[in-house]
Amino acid sequence: MKYAFVIISIAFCLTKSGLQAQILAEGRILQGRVMDKEGNLYSGKLKYDTEKQTVMIETGGVTKTFSARQVDYFEFFDERVRVGRRFVALPYQKNPNINYETVQFFELVYEGKKATLLSTEYLETRVNPQPGWGWYGMGPTTFSYRIVSEFYALKPNGKIVKLKTNKKKHFFQQMQEPRLVEFIKKNRLNLRQRADMIRIFEFYNNL
Repeated sequence: MKYAFVIISIAFCLTKSGLQAQILAEGRILQGRVMDKEGNLYSGKLKYDTEKQTVMIETGGVTKTFSARQVDYFEFFDERVRVGRRFVALPYQKNPNINYETVQFFELVYEGKKATLLSTEYLETRVNPQPGWGWYGMGPTTFSYRIVSEFYALKPNGKIVKLKTNKKKHFFQQMQEPRLVEFIKKNRLNLRQRADMIRIFEFYNNL
């Protein structure tokens, strides 16, 4: 099955700085809209939860909550990074050894005929124990946080493949396009950066 995304004209703008920045919008109240599976479009204040795979929107004094299975897409303008963002609900087989798909949210990053770039984000917490000893034993422990992006390729047949961006050789094996090797090397592109991945998919889709 081939998925076609209908781009609706909205007053969202894309900036280079917005594409480079990666800030988790989950949990914040955002001005946006939701399109459900029945074709109904709701506009208002929304909030989404990727762990529960739900999106909530307040419109006309009424709050509606949708599961990923009930949503076609939702979108909003992210003020922090000055970029319009759209999330689509698609079936995905998390475990390659189990023939079972669950519907979940993916951010639509770049749409192409050969492959569409999707992503998910989550907040990673790191524990940083401090050296030294105090009255109560070892030194204080601090925590640091970072946004981790994971990228996926949506093929024309509807199959979603999680991209192995930790090692380039694995990524090249997945994409099966030798010309990507030179392109990425020449332009010094980072497979973990959103803006660089967009450039890679633009190049790939225009070959």
